[in-house]
Amino acid sequence: MVLQQFCVAAHEYSWIAVVKETVLNDLYYTAKEAQEKLGLSKAMFFRKVNQGLIPKMVPPGMKQGLYPKRDIDALVLSMTAVFEQYNKIVFSRSSPADQLEEMNIGIRCFGQDFITPLAERIAFQSKSEYTFHSLKVNGQVVGYISMFRFDDAFLDDLLTGRKLEREITEKNVYPFERLKPFSIYIDVIAVDVLLPIHLRQLYAGIMLSRFVDMLSNMITNDYQISHVYTVTTTVEGDKLVKKLGFSLMQGKSIAPGRIAYQYVLDEQGFAHLQSMSRRGQSQRSVYV
Repeated sequence: MVLQQFCVAAHEYSWIAVVKETVLNDLYYTAKEAQEKLGLSKAMFFRKVNQGLIPKMVPPGMKQGLYPKRDIDALVLSMTAVFEQYNKIVFSRSSPADQLEEMNIGIRCFGQDFITPLAERIAFQSKSEYTFHSLKVNGQVVGYISMFRFDDAFLDDLLTGRKLEREITEKNVYPFERLKPFSIYIDVIAVDVLLPIHLRQLYAGIMLSRFVDMLSNMITNDYQISHVYTVTTTVEGDKLVKKLGFSLMQGKSIAPGRIAYQYVLDEQGFAHLQSMSRRGQSQRSVYV
C-alpha cells in the first residue's frame, strides 16, 4: 500500500514536471534558442542581456535564465523592419530642412540653451559644406553629426573650456580645403532620444560607420586632416570616443565636467580608420 502511494506520488510529480516544462517551452526560449532567433553571436547576445536590452527571467528552482518568447519575437520583428529599411537609410550633408529636424533632436538631447539657432546653422553650412551631416530613415532625420574647422586659438579655447560650443560664430568657421593641413573638431554626435534604445544604438552605429567612411574618403582625396578633436561631458561620450580610438588630452580642459580628446591621423591612425571603415562595411548591423 505504501509502495503504491509512493508510485502514485512519483507519477503525479513526474506529470507536474512535464506540464511545467511544457508551459515553460511554450512561453520561453533558452539562451541558445533566443540567440539563434536574434542572429547574434554568443558574446553579443549576453552583452545585450547584461545591458538589459534583452529581457531575461530565472524561474523558481532553476539556475539557467529563460527569455520570454513574446519579447524575443518582438525584437526580431523590430530588427527585421529596420533591415528592410536599410536601403532607405541615407547619411548625407544636411539641407536646411534637415537642420530644422536636427535642432529638434538637439533640443531633446541637450536642451534649448545649447542649440545653435537655425539661421546660424545654415550660415555655418554655407561657409563649410561639411559642417552638418544627418542620418535619415525613410526621409526622416534620426541623428546627426556636426564638425568644424577652426583656427588654432579658437580650437584651443574650446578644448580648454575657455569657450563653449554655443559661442561659435560664423567668423570662427573655416572651409575644408584640399592640399592644406588642418584639424577638425567634432561638436555633436546625437541620435533622437525618442527612439527605442535598440534603434538608437543601431542608428548611432550606422551613423558612425558612415562618418568614418566619409573621413577615410576625404583623406584619400587629399584633405590633409591631421587631427580630430572633441570634448565629452558624459560617461557615455567617454566610452564612445575611447572605443573609436581617441586618446585623452591629459590636463587640457580646465572646465569641470569637460574632457578633451584627440585622434591623431598619422599613418597608424589612418590605418585604424580604414580598419573601422572595413569593419563597418562588413557589419552594417551594429545590433548584430
